[in-house]
Amino acid sequence: MLQSKDASSELIDLIYGSLFGECNWQDFLDRVAQTSPNGKAALHYHDLASPVAHVPFVSGFSRNEVDQFSSHFAAVNPWIPRLSFVPVGQGVCGDEIFPREDLLKSEFYNDWLKGQARCETSIGVSIIREETRTFVLSTCTSSADPDFNKEAAGRYTILAPHLKRAFDFIRKRDLLAPERQTTQTLFDSIGVGLIYVSEQGRARQWNKSAEALMAAGFPVQVAPSGKLELQCERSTAVLNFLTSRKGVQTRPHTAIANGKDKASYRITLLRLQSDAFTEFVEGPTVAVIVEPMVATPLNERRDFLMEAYKLTATEIRIASSIASGHSPKEVAIADHISYETVRTHLRNIYSKLGVNSRVGLVALLMR
Repeated sequence: MLQSKDASSELIDLIYGSLFGECNWQDFLDRVAQTSPNGKAALHYHDLASPVAHVPFVSGFSRNEVDQFSSHFAAVNPWIPRLSFVPVGQGVCGDEIFPREDLLKSEFYNDWLKGQARCETSIGVSIIREETRTFVLSTCTSSADPDFNKEAAGRYTILAPHLKRAFDFIRKRDLLAPERQTTQTLFDSIGVGLIYVSEQGRARQWNKSAEALMAAGFPVQVAPSGKLELQCERSTAVLNFLTSRKGVQTRPHTAIANGKDKASYRITLLRLQSDAFTEFVEGPTVAVIVEPMVATPLNERRDFLMEAYKLTATEIRIASSIASGHSPKEVAIADHISYETVRTHLRNIYSKLGVNSRVGLVALLMR
């Protein structure tokens, strides 16, 4: 166990070391745990409107203990509803906010805190509080010594402003890393819209192409509240899920939507991979990719292609969509026709153009 007079300064160094990559947040949390007897520490997030806790960083707890806490015991934890009465940044022992004699009679104490974690109480501090949500650093300990635990709570008070400063730094850091800036520029160059959406569906940033597409009536708009609105109900449901703390994704979501100009667009939703601590503080980020079904250069050559190769308006639209990289099934969805009808049109297109494959089609149309 770290000596009290040395603990605060070492932990502060670890906070800034973790922030700037000299060590990691697990190192910090492991040290926090060592400051209390049988210490088991966690950085966790609570929304009082939800019975489920989010505990992405732990030290000393078993996986089962964390799962049991997140799924059930957080909802019956007598300390959590009282967090809102403790000033942000003030370290506190659990016995100070809920009488110990009542704690000992609780399901939380008997079945989880003592029964599973083999601890007596907890010391913690609220780092950030937003409406019903609170970010907390806490340590369960086997110590029932009120004087020792009060001293530990004082140490958490010392750490709190440094933790908040680190959290604020992460939150204010540019959402787009340098490589994402490159991606944004690339998407602009090919006329594809790119919108970054954060927790609760807020549009954080978008490229010039996305701005132009929204101005032209594309079925994605940013509301005055800052929330991204999709006219596609299925995509809206997926976006709401992916921008929640519990959202996970195994494959990109794609859908076809129509704009006011009756043109078709492909929407792709992709949850970005962030390091666990950034996502813990900043929340998830989802990239919304808006792709015209017909590439701009092909649209501009429409009249020439129709005149030179005697393609119908439907055939030129299907040919252009295929040449833009979309599959026959996506074209069928966009045009509200059957897959077999698209295949029939493609056979006619190949015949008129004198090609026999999608590769030949693309090579001719993109000349």
